[in-house]
Amino acid sequence: MPKGLKKALDITTTVALVLFVIFVILLAGVRLFGIEPNIVLSGSMEPEILTGSIVYVKPISPEEAQNLKEGDTVTFVTKNDVKVTHKIYQVEGPVYVTNQHGEPVLDENGEKQVARDSRGYDIYMYTTYGINNINKNEESGYTLDGKPGVGNLASTNVVGKPVFSIPFLGYIANFVQQPPGQYIAIGGCFILVILTLFTGTKDDKKKGGEETEPEETEETEETEEVEPEEPEKDTSEALARERAELEALRRELEELKSKTQTETEAAEETETVEETDGEK
Repeated sequence: MPKGLKKALDITTTVALVLFVIFVILLAGVRLFGIEPNIVLSGSMEPEILTGSIVYVKPISPEEAQNLKEGDTVTFVTKNDVKVTHKIYQVEGPVYVTNQHGEPVLDENGEKQVARDSRGYDIYMYTTYGINNINKNEESGYTLDGKPGVGNLASTNVVGKPVFSIPFLGYIANFVQQPPGQYIAIGGCFILVILTLFTGTKDDKKKGGEETEPEETEETEETEEVEPEEPEKDTSEALARERAELEALRRELEELKSKTQTETEAAEETETVEETDGEK
């Protein structure tokens, strides 16, 4: 694989992996801290909370739900089991138990009996509104979610208070939670895992090779640093020895040649003397 392409692949894989981890933390990891993420699909709370944002809600206790104030931003569940984040416009107070004629039921002390939920907590009512639901024809200046004096939100339906929100992240979360985005997300995760394993394996092999090669290089360099002068010295001595041997051999040959020549001349003189004696 070309070096440039491999580097680009490594960078892309790393960035994608980091983004994926951050996305998982923002969608699921925050639940470990007791914070619940909710996708905002309407603009009723703009510009405070933008459409497509994820709003992070911290749960509140029943006691806190009974003591909300005007201007508090809360997340609650409607009758249609839909979560909504709006502001408190007005605190209506406790809900009283009434009979079939709509008259308040008195307790044993002669006071109005406050309605309680299944957990035994008093129920309080609130009127809510969206800050972007402006209506100049209304006295409040807004289109309220309920009728003032009656209310639309019971304290038992309050989920919590928003802590912060992240714009536009809700679009992505909503997309990957249903087809075809769900399939694309699964496929993307699979490809990311494969690329991570692939690049990791390549790096391990390369690292292993790099750990072995330097020692060989060092040994070679050390050999090159120590050995150059020795061959030259050995060669000079060898040549000197060879020259000396050749010179000695040449001298021996000359001596042998001279000796042979002397013997030959002596033999010839002897033959000449013998022939002279014979003639006589």
